[in-house]
Amino acid sequence: MNGTEIELFTERMNRFTDKGLTESESKALTDKLVSRDRDDDDRRFCLECKHLSGHDQTSWCCGNWQTAGIAIHSRDAQLPADLVVQLQRCEGFTA
Repeated sequence: MNGTEIELFTERMNRFTDKGLTESESKALTDKLVSRDRDDDDRRFCLECKHLSGHDQTSWCCGNWQTAGIAIHSRDAQLPADLVVQLQRCEGFTA
């Protein structure tokens, strides 16, 4: 990895652990993102989005649920952990 990739890796690790992932989970996802970035893949993790709220797997919600197409009502905007850590294309994503 070059210097820019290392810096981004560290930032992502910190964000993911702040959102409730363990260090090993964060490292595994961050490793995937290095490959994704090198391949110019346009998919994202919800963990990368500024609209993700919550601090663990039981409290993650999408703050842009209407645009993202996650729910019909805000009370239904809670996200399952499997979705949050899945690479995907989302209309509501904001870095």
